[in-house]
Amino acid sequence: MSNETLFYVCGGVLAVSAVVTTFAGLKLKGFPGRGFSLVVIWFAVFVVGAATFAVRYSNEEQEHRAAELEKAGEEIEAAENEGGFGNEGGALGGETEEGEEEAEEAEEGPEEEEPVGPTAGEASSTTLDLAADPTALAFDKTELEAKAGKVTIDFTNPSAIPHNVVIEEDGKELAGFEPIAESEETLEAELEPGTYEFICSVPGHAEAGMKGTLTVE
Repeated sequence: MSNETLFYVCGGVLAVSAVVTTFAGLKLKGFPGRGFSLVVIWFAVFVVGAATFAVRYSNEEQEHRAAELEKAGEEIEAAENEGGFGNEGGALGGETEEGEEEAEEAEEGPEEEEPVGPTAGEASSTTLDLAADPTALAFDKTELEAKAGKVTIDFTNPSAIPHNVVIEEDGKELAGFEPIAESEETLEAELEPGTYEFICSVPGHAEAGMKGTLTVE
């Protein structure tokens, strides 16, 4: 039997017992007499029973209501996820994608227009002067600077000793010409930003100090 049923049984027994006891007390002289203790125990048992089952029944009702409320909350949440909330999510997703595309376009910036006029297609160019020392194995400069693009070196060798100019990067020859004596020669090279070395490639001349650094920015 459930706690609810037992509670009502105990309550019913108490009610009936109270009516019977009252009726007996009115009709019978000397009631309850020696049976007073039994009457007290009878009522005590059913009062305790009724109170116990009432508490248990109340707890069961609270647990049942809590379970119903939790289930109702889950159903409402599921309905929101499947209904309007999903649509809102889709809309927000669309807005997010559009926002990302706009941000990418903003980062890329406006498309650059091709230059027009006489400067269109022109590249940077630098012309440098370099000469050999007339009496020693050395250049008149050990440091040269140029802009990235076309670099021209106008070389003059007043000495009877043959010299030339070779541009190297990490030991690899990029441009140069054959040694000349008491003459002039021009060296041209397309160079990217970086640090290069210019030397005289005649054996022993660079080792003697006929070299320098070319910085391209």
